Amino acid sequence: MIRIRHFVHLLAVAALAVHVAPAAAAKKSPPAPEPLKTLSFPAYSEEKLKNGLEVVVVEHHEQPVAAIWLAIRAGSVLDPEGKSSLASYTGSLLNKGTKSKDSKQLAEWIESVGGTFNASTESDATILNISILSEYLPTAYEYLADVVLNPVFPEDELSEERKRAVTGIEFEKSDPDAMADRHFDEVVYGNHPYATHPTKESVEAVTRDDVVAFHKKNFVANNAMLFVVGDVSAKQVKKDAEKYFGKWAAGTADKPKYTAPPERTARNIALYHRPGSVQTNIQVGHLGLKPTDPDWPAVQVANRVLGGGSTGRLFMTLREKHGWTYGAYSGWSKPVDYGTFNANANCRTEVSDSALTEMLAQVDRLVKEPVSTNELATAKSYIVGNFPTTIETPNQIAAQIGQIKLLGLNKSYLENYRKEVAKVTTADVQRVMKSHLHPDKLAVVLVGDAVAIKDKIEPIASVALYDIEGAPLSLDELSVQGTDFDFDTSALKNLTATYAVKYQEMNLGDMNLSLTKTKSEFASTQSITGMITLNEEQKFGADFEPLAYKFSMAAGPQQMSSQLSFADGVATGRVEGGKDGPKDVNTTLVKGAILKSSVDFLISTLPLETGKSFKFPVIDPQSGSLENITIEVVGEEDLMVPAGSYSTYKVRVKSGDGDQMMYVQKKAPHLMVKQEVPAQGLNIELKSVKM
Repeated sequence: MIRIRHFVHLLAVAALAVHVAPAAAAKKSPPAPEPLKTLSFPAYSEEKLKNGLEVVVVEHHEQPVAAIWLAIRAGSVLDPEGKSSLASYTGSLLNKGTKSKDSKQLAEWIESVGGTFNASTESDATILNISILSEYLPTAYEYLADVVLNPVFPEDELSEERKRAVTGIEFEKSDPDAMADRHFDEVVYGNHPYATHPTKESVEAVTRDDVVAFHKKNFVANNAMLFVVGDVSAKQVKKDAEKYFGKWAAGTADKPKYTAPPERTARNIALYHRPGSVQTNIQVGHLGLKPTDPDWPAVQVANRVLGGGSTGRLFMTLREKHGWTYGAYSGWSKPVDYGTFNANANCRTEVSDSALTEMLAQVDRLVKEPVSTNELATAKSYIVGNFPTTIETPNQIAAQIGQIKLLGLNKSYLENYRKEVAKVTTADVQRVMKSHLHPDKLAVVLVGDAVAIKDKIEPIASVALYDIEGAPLSLDELSVQGTDFDFDTSALKNLTATYAVKYQEMNLGDMNLSLTKTKSEFASTQSITGMITLNEEQKFGADFEPLAYKFSMAAGPQQMSSQLSFADGVATGRVEGGKDGPKDVNTTLVKGAILKSSVDFLISTLPLETGKSFKFPVIDPQSGSLENITIEVVGEEDLMVPAGSYSTYKVRVKSGDGDQMMYVQKKAPHLMVKQEVPAQGLNIELKSVKM
C-alpha cells in the first residue's frame, strides 16, 4: 500500500507545474510617482496599570467594531531545550477550558456576540486577538481575562495538540518548501533559538505540568501589552482594563537567550537530497539587521528593487526573461533579534545551476551598481502607496502598533515611515547594501535531486550533501545500485482484500485490492471510490521485475495519472499531475529494480525478523525516477483492526518521501494489516481478506 502516499498528498497540496513560458511582450515603463500625500497615522494613547500591564488605545470611529490585541512576550524562543512547542501549546490551549467553562462553552460564549478569537505563537511572543462589535466589548474583555487568567489546560486537549504537532512535523518532511525554510534557518542561525524547529521527540516530551509552569511564569501582567483599537473611548478602555485585568498578578518572566549566530566567512552550498524531484528549491541569504537599525527604510527600498514583488529584478530575470520558475523573490525578516536576508525561487531541476548563478549575479549587482532612477522611484512609490492599506481596519492598526512595541521601536517609527522611505536616495541604497548585503558570504540552501544537480553546482561554491532531514550523505549513498537479492514469489497467493482508508480524521472510503497469479506473472488491481476516486493496475514477474503500470486518480479538482511500460530494462511513459508536475519518463533500470508500488507484496515474501533490514532499488511510478528504499523490522505488536486480531511485525519503510510504518502479519506470507503515513496523516486498516 506504499503507493497511496502521493495521491493522498494532493488532498492537501495542489500539484505545481514549474515551467513558465517567457513573456511575449515587454512591459511598459511605469508612470512617474505622484507627490507624497499627507497621511496621519492614527493617534494613540498609552498607559501602564499598577501591575505593569501596558495599555494602548486607538480611537477609530469609522465603523462600530473593535479589535483587542493582547501580546505576551512568551514566544517559542523561551521553549526549553528538548521541549519545543511548549509556548505554542500554552497559547493554543488557553481557550480549551477554564475554571468555570469548558472549550465548548467558551466557543459559544464569544460566538454568541459575533466575536472571533484567535491565538498564535511566534518566535518572540504569543498574540491573542479578538474582533467584535464595540457594544459587546465588556463580553470580550471578560472572555479574554478568563482564558488568560484561569486556563486549566485539559490533558486530553494537550494530547490532541501533540498528535497534530507530530502530524505536522511528518507532513513537513514531504514539503520541500518547508524543509528548505527549516534548513535555511539552521544554516544561518546555528545555535540561535530562531533556528530551533520542533521534532517528534521534542513535542511529545512536553507535559501538562510543563504547560502550567510556563503559563504561571510568563503569562504575567508586566510581561504583556493590551491594545484596543476601534470605535472606543480611551477613557472607558482604561477603566475596563483596570476592571478586568487589574488583578492580574505581576511576576518575573523568563528572558530569551539570543545565542550569537555563526559568523560567515565564505559562500557555500548545503544540498538536501530529494530523490526524483523535478524541481529545486533555492534559498540564498545570511544574517540581516536588528529591528532598531536606522538603515531599514533604505534596505526595504533596495529589497523592492531586487525581489520585493513582480517588478523586482529576480522575478523579471528568472521568470519573465528565462521562464525558469513561477516566481523569484527576496525579503529581510524583522524579529526582535537579528533577522535574515533571503532570496528564493523554485526552478526546474535541469536549470538549477543557471537559476542559482543568475540569483547570485543579481545579488552581487545590487551591491556593486547603483539602482536606476526609475527603479528607485518605482520602489519608493509602491512602498509609500501601499502603507495606507495596512492601517485601514482596527485589526491592522492593532497589529502595526503591537509589532513596533514588541520590536522596541518608538511611536515615531510609524508616524514617519512614509517620509523616511520617500527620502531614500540612490546613494542610500548602495550604501546600505554595501554595509548589509554580502554576496561572497551567502549561505545557499538547495532542496532537490542531488544526483541530477550536484555536479552542475559544484563550480559555483563548495557543496555539503545531506538527506532531506539534514543527516550527512555520501555520494555512494546517493547512487542507486543494482541488487543480486534472491527474490522468491512462491509464497504469493491469489488475494482479495478491503482496507478502510482515513486521511487525518476523514474517511476517504474503502480500498479494494486484488492479486492474481497467472503462470509466472502477477497482476494487481487497487481501487477506491469515495472522497477520492482511484484506479491502479500493475504487473510484475516472478522476480518482481516490472512489466506494466497504469494509474488514475481524482480528488476534487486535482487529478493525477501515470502509465509506464517496460522493455529491455527501460521504463517509458508519462506522469501527469504528480508530486512534481507533468513528466515524460525514460528511465534505465538497474538490476533488481522493482516498482515502488509493489513493495508491500515484496515485504510479504521477505524473511522478516526483528532487527533485520533490507535495501532495494525501486522505480517510483508517480515520478518515473529510481531511488533506494530501506525496509527495517523495528519490533512486534499485537493489533486489533476491523478484520480481527493479528500478531504483527512493525516495519519501517524509508524512502525519499519520508518514513511510513507498516504492520504485517508475522505468519508468512506477511499480509499487510495496517499502514501509517504520518507525513500525510494517512491510516489504512484491514477490513476483510480472502486468500
